[in-house]
Amino acid sequence: MTTDTEITIIGGGVHGTHLAIRLLNAGVNRERLRICDPNGLLANLRRQCMQCGMTELRSPFVHHIAQDPFSLREFAKQRGRQDEIVASETGGDRPTVSLFFDHAEWICEQYSLAALVESTRATALTDNDDHVEITTQNGRHIARWCLLAVGHRRLNRPVWAAELPSEAPVDHVWDEEFDPGRIDETTTVGVVGGGITAAKCATTLAQPSREVRLFARSPFRVKLREAGTDWMHFSRVVDRLHELPSASRERAKRVAAARYSGGMPPHVFRRLRRAIEDGQVDLYRTEITATTAAGGTVVASCRDGTAHCLDRVVCATGFGSPYEGPLFDQLRTETALAAGYRNAPVLADETLRWRREDGTLSRIAVSGAAAQQVLGPFSRNIIGARQAGDCVVGWLQRSERKPSRKHVQTDQRDC
Repeated sequence: MTTDTEITIIGGGVHGTHLAIRLLNAGVNRERLRICDPNGLLANLRRQCMQCGMTELRSPFVHHIAQDPFSLREFAKQRGRQDEIVASETGGDRPTVSLFFDHAEWICEQYSLAALVESTRATALTDNDDHVEITTQNGRHIARWCLLAVGHRRLNRPVWAAELPSEAPVDHVWDEEFDPGRIDETTTVGVVGGGITAAKCATTLAQPSREVRLFARSPFRVKLREAGTDWMHFSRVVDRLHELPSASRERAKRVAAARYSGGMPPHVFRRLRRAIEDGQVDLYRTEITATTAAGGTVVASCRDGTAHCLDRVVCATGFGSPYEGPLFDQLRTETALAAGYRNAPVLADETLRWRREDGTLSRIAVSGAAAQQVLGPFSRNIIGARQAGDCVVGWLQRSERKPSRKHVQTDQRDC
């Protein structure tokens, strides 16, 4: 069958963008590579950084979309912006959000990645022996391989928030339409959550004329990273993970135990603690159990017996399962791809290719949080994109004759 593309990447976030760069560096003809994303490259990450008030990345400066780990540092050095690489307690210095995106934009321009983007949403995938049929809002096309890098699509909302009428002033911090800059300065805002996003959101919203109340039911977990550094590399901890059955409960438990869920790094905790001590944020060690919409406000009843009248509520309560979302749901119900514990895709440990129910390998590979049972707790992070790139490029080079390097640029040049 004649194919429209060699490889189609679904998703233009950090994972999709990094995978495209790795494939171009490996020799894939750019005319046979496509990225499908309705919002464009890195648009969702930009929005999320704005929504929670992120000014510095948690990840060190060697984690970014380019292949050369030191590309961002050289980019900053050539432009006199070394002061935007912020010192960290353990030496893993972190870039500012502004520097990270300026570097990312520069890298995307070096590879002319915008020309590879089709501004559309993929709605269905059909796995075949020698190709993948991809249905989008713009129509259908055929690819030899498909890389699924869509990230989380479902948000975790408290039950009481879902029960309120749609016009109630309650948002999830990751709602596409949520913009903290549109919240009136004189409102009373309740922020729900106890992790890094809740802390950033609460301190960002704090204004002299605004009352911010943070509802956190558990003690704060101060952790430098999301998991131990052993998981950043293909070390023995990953080998031991792979010894367990694929897409199994045992693997899920191993990854969950390794990830410091709900934690925040020291610099975020210090900022939150100062805001609490200065009276900019009021901390309530309790849980909202019920809410009522009343006259444009929300009355929140808490487990400790208190009640709060709030003009606005922002839920920083994380994401749902990474295995949920329109594409994952469609693939499980309409194809013969195998799923395991809690609908986790059954992936090949060496390649991230999704296995069919008969055990054979499909032409669909998975990156991001949905690959956590192969890559470990950092799968959703920037380092996870690098790990996925190692897997994907490796098997493509082994399974396909290496194409011409025509039109390929690299990020190894001087900045």
